[in-house]
Amino acid sequence: MTIIRFSWLSGLMAVFSATGFVEVLAQEQPSFDCTRAHTQVEHVLCAGGNSGMGWIDQTMTDLYKAVIQSSGGQADALRASQRAWLARRDRCTGSEDKVMNCLLNSYRARYAEIAAPYDVLHLTGQYTDKTINGFLESVLFPEHSLAVRIDAILGAPSYNSCNATFRAPLQGDHMHYTAPPDPHDSNAPRCTIDLSVSHSSVVVSQSGCSSLCGANVDFAGTFTRWYNVDRRLRRR
Repeated sequence: MTIIRFSWLSGLMAVFSATGFVEVLAQEQPSFDCTRAHTQVEHVLCAGGNSGMGWIDQTMTDLYKAVIQSSGGQADALRASQRAWLARRDRCTGSEDKVMNCLLNSYRARYAEIAAPYDVLHLTGQYTDKTINGFLESVLFPEHSLAVRIDAILGAPSYNSCNATFRAPLQGDHMHYTAPPDPHDSNAPRCTIDLSVSHSSVVVSQSGCSSLCGANVDFAGTFTRWYNVDRRLRRR
């Protein structure tokens, strides 16, 4: 299944399946029921909106399930290491900002650890484009699909932002997406996004996406590997 979600102030989410597009209004949600959140870590993961915390948790759950299914005789070892990681994750404490940063580092390190046996090109990681004040995160799955989150934000005075998250197969080093049609305007242009990916950079191009983001926000550009983050995570 290809999952495409575009979020801005209203948190629009769209899902594409074999039977067509289904569109709902929702904020990003983690993999658990936020109405039952009781720890500080769980409340931070349920922050919602464009925080990205829901995405990192749901992506982890999807990745873990996919790797378990393909792990064969290594499943028990993976389950044990996941339990150990969850215990470390739950030790994130402090202010909300400190917990959020701790969780981001913890999840990103675990993504790379889980994906290491098959992610030979090291596509799992973080990328940034300072020209457009943009950030891209990618996580490679064992069946060679890629989960991607892209954020971009304008400067003063508007600070309009755009967030796109999706997961779909890689065709070599290329990915192509066409957003669902606008259910309220069948004549509106369809947003298309193309990515060319490598370990060192991700080139993003887009067309017809202005209606999906805040005014004048553009997340097309060349996102280069955020090496400082990678080095820090490798030391953890």
